[in-house]
Amino acid sequence: MVLEYIQKSWEVYKENAMSFILAELIILIVAGIIALIGIGIIFGSVGISTLMKMTSSQNMLSRMASVVPLLVNLSVASIFFIITGLVWTFLKTGIYGMAAQALRGKTKVETMFNVAKNKGLTGILACVIVGILALLMFSILVVGLGIIFPLSGVIIGMIIFGLLMMLFSLIFPGVILDNLNAINSIKVSVSIVKKNYIEMLSLLLVYLVLSIVIIFIPILGPLIVNFVVSPMLYISLLIFYKKRK
Repeated sequence: MVLEYIQKSWEVYKENAMSFILAELIILIVAGIIALIGIGIIFGSVGISTLMKMTSSQNMLSRMASVVPLLVNLSVASIFFIITGLVWTFLKTGIYGMAAQALRGKTKVETMFNVAKNKGLTGILACVIVGILALLMFSILVVGLGIIFPLSGVIIGMIIFGLLMMLFSLIFPGVILDNLNAINSIKVSVSIVKKNYIEMLSLLLVYLVLSIVIIFIPILGPLIVNFVVSPMLYISLLIFYKKRK
């Protein structure tokens, strides 16, 4: 059954490869530029002079004065990183819209922008809610078990955390296909995945292994994962949602 999802996704992707590649490239460029600005702010503030001041033998007040500009720049840079994540999520919602359109035939890049405009904020809100839940689960499972069982607890916590995060795999298909709001898309995703957990686990493991194998191909590996494997995964999740809801 899992191979059927992948085979169908490949067939759909082949018919719309250029549109998906261009859309992923746009996301990469836009989000990349914003992230690079943030990185530039950090590196621009961490110069030799700053490091010398921080490590010199001058009094504590002088050291603190030299650190304040760095902290300010780090705060500004963090805003750019947050914007990067929001823009990425906004446009990824549009990519799911393209995948849904591709299942009916041909899709085009314009669809990404149209769907993002209409449903991108819902996608962002759903991801923010899931992010908060993920932070709570991570704190309880990974950090909590890590304190109780220093080494094995972290490993066990990470495994349980990953298995629980799978429950949110279908939030974007719910937003795109059924026009669900953020809360309902999360509820429906959890419900569908719980009922078909082993199948979803198998599907995601296949894509994970496939990505790990491909990404080690020199130069081309990361490009193939980003421009081919990722769109195929989105298509597979949409097919899964339609079939199992």
